[in-house]
Amino acid sequence: MGNPAAVLALVLAMSAVGASALTWTRPTFGLVRAGYELLVGTIVALLGWGAHAAFAAPVADVLAADPTSPVATTRPALLALVGLTAVAVVLRMLRVTPLVPRLLGVAATVAGLVALWPLALLRADAGGAGGVVQGVVELLLGTALLGSILFGMLLGHWYLVERRLTNRPMVVVSWINVAVIGAGLASVLLSWRNPAPCAGLDGAAFQQCSLLFAPILRIGSMTVVLGLGVLSLLALIAAFNVRLAREGGRSIQAATGMFYLAVILAPAVEFAAKVRFFPPV
Repeated sequence: MGNPAAVLALVLAMSAVGASALTWTRPTFGLVRAGYELLVGTIVALLGWGAHAAFAAPVADVLAADPTSPVATTRPALLALVGLTAVAVVLRMLRVTPLVPRLLGVAATVAGLVALWPLALLRADAGGAGGVVQGVVELLLGTALLGSILFGMLLGHWYLVERRLTNRPMVVVSWINVAVIGAGLASVLLSWRNPAPCAGLDGAAFQQCSLLFAPILRIGSMTVVLGLGVLSLLALIAAFNVRLAREGGRSIQAATGMFYLAVILAPAVEFAAKVRFFPPV
């Protein structure tokens, strides 16, 4: 499964699960209008569907070699994430008692986490450093980073809709983003223990692998250097966002602009880290 399609699918899945976790919990639920859950929930469902589609070929390759592989449950679990989220969004739109869509949203998040679990097992089975424990930790750290930054960017835009909303939700989310910079740092540093793409391969296997990955990604620790460099920019953005969110008013718009940059940079960090997630086989 160590190919760019699997890395893309993994980044999409982690983004969906992380944003879902924040959508249906305390940072905003009950503090903003129900339309915000409709917005984020729809995007989560689309990301989950994209991950499901992107995983098609990588999962098929794994199952062709080992029909009993636990990775067979990844795509059905992602479909469950999409379906449960869609139902939660519809019920929220119909103004059903908030507890019901909230429970469905939490269940969707759990389904997303279930989808990630076989990937950690697959990584461990392939001989990844640290085994399944490191695999799970890397996935959770990436989920926290991607989900919270996407969530923050969408929340900033929501202030254009709900103009009387206080700055409290944005302040909370900004501090969450400060915390997840540490998660991103740990994610990149843990990836250092994993081999670079195509490492240890030779002959035809190396030639095939080299067609999939750019040469710069195959140079020693270059992905780690790239990840840390981009993460330093995210740390600077996170610090600005806390200050801007606390000021409130029009500063929220400036914070949203910062989140625009962050939502572009965060996937780059995780691409750099997760390109080493699946050991070359």
